[in-house]
Amino acid sequence: MSSPIGGFYLNAQYRKKAEKFELSSKPKLNISIELQLDGGIILNDSQIGLADIECRFSSSQAAISLHPTVTTTGMIRLDCSIKIEHQDDDIAQTKQQLVNIESSETLSTLVEGNERIRLKISCNIC
Repeated sequence: MSSPIGGFYLNAQYRKKAEKFELSSKPKLNISIELQLDGGIILNDSQIGLADIECRFSSSQAAISLHPTVTTTGMIRLDCSIKIEHQDDDIAQTKQQLVNIESSETLSTLVEGNERIRLKISCNIC
């Protein structure tokens, strides 16, 4: 007879192997972000992340949480949540911006149509 505890142990081992395989099968992305407020750069950073796993960028003035996804057509979809430290309540509210780009493309866009806030983003599949 086998022990019920052994069954839990084996399930945990299989789960760990499945998680490692899932992470290794996700595409790596090199993401670069530049956030401008009134023409001045308040965040400029880049990092390598994985598709479907949230990336975070931050500076003393702003923070961006970004969720990248690679579509079946090879497009990269970046769902961004942007928080800027500012006295103006309209600027200080959390902003949402959805960006669809191709690998190796750089895109510049107004955040939520606000002419004071510009997001420049590029993403490459590694």
